[in-house]
Amino acid sequence: MKYMTYIVIAITGLVTTGVIIAGCISSSVSKPPSDIVGISLYQNHMDFGKCYSFYIREDDGKVLFDAEVRFDEEPYSIILESCEVDKSFLEEINNINKEYGISEYVRNYKRVPKLFGASDKTVNKTTVYFDGEYDSTADTNSEHLEVLYNFFLELSKKYINQSVYER
Repeated sequence: MKYMTYIVIAITGLVTTGVIIAGCISSSVSKPPSDIVGISLYQNHMDFGKCYSFYIREDDGKVLFDAEVRFDEEPYSIILESCEVDKSFLEEINNINKEYGISEYVRNYKRVPKLFGASDKTVNKTTVYFDGEYDSTADTNSEHLEVLYNFFLELSKKYINQSVYER
C-alpha cells in the first residue's frame, strides 16, 4: 500500500503523456493559402554596395513596390518606398512564380542547421507572402535568383524618377 500512491501517479503520468503525444500526431496541419500577394528578395553582403532589397505586394487594391539597390556607376542607388506600380507587374511576378515554382520551393524549404558558419557570408533570402497574412522565407534558390533579381532591377529602373534618394 505504501507504494500504491507512486504507482497511481506514474500510471496517470504515462496516460496523460500518451494522450498528448497522440493528439499532437493526429492533429492535421492546415495548408497555407496558395494565392500569393507579394514576393520579396534581399541580399546581405559584406560589401555594402552589393546589398539589395526588393518587395512587391498587393495592398488595398494597389500594387506597391519597395526597392533599395546600389550600382557602381550612375545612378549609384535607387530607393523606392511604397511606390505604386502597374498591376501588370504583379501578374508578371505571378507568372515567374508559376514558371519557376518559387512559392512551392519556399513553402517546402527546410533549413539545415549548421554547427559552424561564417558570420560574414553573403545571404540571399526569398519571402513569399500568401493571402491570409501568411508568409514563408527560404534561402534563395540559384535557379530563380537571377530571374527575380533581373525582374526587380528592371522594375526599379523603370520607376527611378520616384526614388526617395538621389546622389
